[in-house]
Amino acid sequence: MKSRNCKTGRTRIQPPDRKERIIMSGALNILLVEDNPDDRALVIRELSREFPDRHFTHVSESKQLTSTLERGPWDLVVTDYELHWSDGISILLAVKSRWPDCPVIMFTGSGNEEIAVQAMKAGLDDYVLKSPKHRARLSAAAVLALDRARQRRALREAETRYQHLFSRVPVGLFCVALDGRIIEANPAMIEMLGYPNRQTLFEVDANSLFASPTERRRWLAAVQRSGVVERFELRLRRCDGKPIWVEINARAVKDEQGRTRHREGSAEDITARKRAEERLRDSREQLRSLIAYQQSVREEERSRLARGVQHEVDQALAALKLDLAWVERRLTGGAGPSSLSSALERLEKLPEAVDAITDTIRKIASELRPPVLDESGLEAAIEWQTREFEGRTGIKCQFDSKVRNATLEPERATAVFRLFQETLTKIVQQAKATQASVHLRVEGDKLVLEVEGNGRTDTGRKISRARSLDLLGMRERAIILDGEVNISSRHGKGTLVDVRIPLHRPGDLKTN
Repeated sequence: MKSRNCKTGRTRIQPPDRKERIIMSGALNILLVEDNPDDRALVIRELSREFPDRHFTHVSESKQLTSTLERGPWDLVVTDYELHWSDGISILLAVKSRWPDCPVIMFTGSGNEEIAVQAMKAGLDDYVLKSPKHRARLSAAAVLALDRARQRRALREAETRYQHLFSRVPVGLFCVALDGRIIEANPAMIEMLGYPNRQTLFEVDANSLFASPTERRRWLAAVQRSGVVERFELRLRRCDGKPIWVEINARAVKDEQGRTRHREGSAEDITARKRAEERLRDSREQLRSLIAYQQSVREEERSRLARGVQHEVDQALAALKLDLAWVERRLTGGAGPSSLSSALERLEKLPEAVDAITDTIRKIASELRPPVLDESGLEAAIEWQTREFEGRTGIKCQFDSKVRNATLEPERATAVFRLFQETLTKIVQQAKATQASVHLRVEGDKLVLEVEGNGRTDTGRKISRARSLDLLGMRERAIILDGEVNISSRHGKGTLVDVRIPLHRPGDLKTN
């Protein structure tokens, strides 16, 4: 305990209050190194008053010292300086070499200040003279020495716990000087930055670890402005040059004058989280683009259907209407047999016009959903679409199927058929292929549809880019069925589209 003299301004040490003497609980093991029986009795008497529960062991000759020290640990050592066989400094060094935490008091008749200073530098806790004027201070010196020893042990234990926590905590911890010197870093920080050991990291200027000078200036400005930064995200550069995202919580440590001494804090690697956030943003962007794209495709299909109805059906109906009007005029105009004959001849041709209109309507309907898909199944529909595509584009197509004993339920068959249509129109035709082959088979628990065209290979590369809306739409169709779509371009061999759809959902596949 410290008290301050208001007149002199000096600080003097007082023994702790008895209520504060936690160290006094339990028997004390006290070693006396004294070859004078009277002085030894004096020490025992003085300390026994202060510590009723104690045990004394004394050493009076050299041959006893080593073996007695080994019987420790000792709570307190009291030694004389002037011994017949040694001196107090040697005893102090022997005790400290074996029991570094043990407090040592020198109780001596020598008042040599030089010896006292030398002993204090060597680790002596106190220096008490044997004179009647000073020996009464022995008990207080012992209490203070024991209390300081307890404080040292508590401090060392706290430091040990701190170092253990510092070394084991999974978050990076750091301490950096204002000039960029790295003062301290825990293993997690060293590993996060990819350095082989502490020394290698400490040789690096902390300012060079920032991946962006702008981010470094922002971080320093934030620390200087408020003294504390929380959840500050920036990029650091690892030892191998790769950037990582970290979240930093730090503070400026200041001295008594308020000047910043250094900065310390924690850093957590959030690279995986940032990548996940980026993927989520990309996914949302792709979803918005896909929705817009699908809306555009629907509008395009509606426009195409409207044009087909208007240009083909409307024109055919208009021609039929003109024919009927012509016949009506012939029959109601009072004309002769020749007019009647012409009207009958024109009426005989009307069924052909109606048939043409019917064919046009069927053609438009088949483009929307071919009847063969419902009537004969997926295999027949794909073969029909292959032939229709060949006839319409002039691209020679080969069809091969090995699933004649399998039938998918209508909804899944429709999805696979739409994937096939998109493959033909968006990949094979766009690649300006002259030949294409279509293979349909069951492989394991999956239906496999392969379409290969010999056109430009760059089309496959372009369409397989992650942001391609064509491929994104096709993949979304496949994902709904727990399937996948892969597009690859092979130099000199064109583009290959591989569609794989699982067959083993209950009720999805029926085998005859």
